[in-house]
Amino acid sequence: MHGEYLRGHCPQKGVFGQAGRFGRMFPHLRSLKESHLPQPAQPHALGAADGPMKDDLGEEGDNPGIPAGFTFFGQFVDHDITFDPTSSLESQNDPQALRNFRTPMLELDSLYGAGPAAQPYLYDGVGRFLTSAEGDHDLLRNHRGTAVIGDPRNDENLIVSQLHLAFARFHNHVFDEEAGRDFEEAQRLVRWHYQWIVLHDYLPRICGQARVDDILDNGRRYYWFAEEPYMPVEFSVAAFRFGHSQVRAGYRINATAGGARLFPAEADAPRDGGLSDLRGGVPVAREHTVDWSGFLGEGEGVQPSRLINTRLNESLLFLPDSVVPAGVPDEARSLATRNLKRGAAFSLPSGQSVAACMGADVLNQEELWGQVPGLPTPLPVPAPLWYYILREAEVREAGQHLGEVGGQIVAEVLIGLLEGDRASFVNHAPHWRPTLPSKEEGHFTLEDLVNIAQHSHQSQAAA
Repeated sequence: MHGEYLRGHCPQKGVFGQAGRFGRMFPHLRSLKESHLPQPAQPHALGAADGPMKDDLGEEGDNPGIPAGFTFFGQFVDHDITFDPTSSLESQNDPQALRNFRTPMLELDSLYGAGPAAQPYLYDGVGRFLTSAEGDHDLLRNHRGTAVIGDPRNDENLIVSQLHLAFARFHNHVFDEEAGRDFEEAQRLVRWHYQWIVLHDYLPRICGQARVDDILDNGRRYYWFAEEPYMPVEFSVAAFRFGHSQVRAGYRINATAGGARLFPAEADAPRDGGLSDLRGGVPVAREHTVDWSGFLGEGEGVQPSRLINTRLNESLLFLPDSVVPAGVPDEARSLATRNLKRGAAFSLPSGQSVAACMGADVLNQEELWGQVPGLPTPLPVPAPLWYYILREAEVREAGQHLGEVGGQIVAEVLIGLLEGDRASFVNHAPHWRPTLPSKEEGHFTLEDLVNIAQHSHQSQAAA
């Protein structure tokens, strides 16, 4: 579906020879299934819709330290660096034999596609992104309502779709106002500001500032590559799926439209373009455009994400036909179950073995299983890596951010992708600082980016 050429308009030669490798950070560790200890509860039991991973905490489960917009920014980042359409939940997968259909770089190929020369239908002919013919409030779509964008996954739900639109508007502003209508210069500025957001706005919230600073000052300890970065399955299949626990029961889109849950209660509910749920794949009405002041920043009106823990919202425990194929049985529609099965299919090691290998303070059995509703106390078994990382955040960090194992894996991989890309600002200009308008001079946040995109759009509309 996507090939190695996805670097943008004019990719720098020699940056990556084999874009899109999967691999293992801890190849010497036995998989959980090979452990001689008793196995954990079956994925269907642990991840069931009414099982112990269902979020029933109410307002106590909110995490005001991470605004809700970062849940979808994490999804946006994931779509930028990894895409695995070929692996199976039901059979064993060898990471070395799988192709990552995304380049392992934070360079927005999900936004730029192959660039104006190879995919001119994304652009207006001079280097600006096209948006909806019905108005600048939606993505460009064909006659079926399908978004015409660099990565169709960015139209999976209304909020990530609107975030993709914000990045397109941001590029258009930079192209017009900051780069002298030079596409390559605009693309560089957009990429570098995006990379700054990941490194200095997103990662400190998710992993803790001290952990990020330690890696930047003292280097990576576990994510190594000789020449070209690869995508570790410990990251893509386990650690970076922490964001599933951050999803709220519903989201308030703007002051007048009200809110809706992410997915419908019925698996086969039709998508009608209304706001009964937030599934994507259909044109967005002007009155349903996202007001980002309710998703980013500080203040009473900003919606928080949920705590990082072992609880998932019920809408994720019964996925609709737009996410999983029609005909999938109910017990296989749980995202928790699917994550657990995917970890097993990739033969991931247990959370305890990864923690021990990293020299981390390993969770004991009581911490892992003792307070989990519906499970015996304690279970003398190893934990799947994804579950372990969520539980670690829950019991060691009160769900405010990732813990020692999860935070180290996520921070090392994202920092490693920047350090492995010779075109990133980290390598190309390590003393560079953001140049676009921001609340704090010399810094740049996701809130600053969407504010520029919104103000630019309003100025053009007024003109």
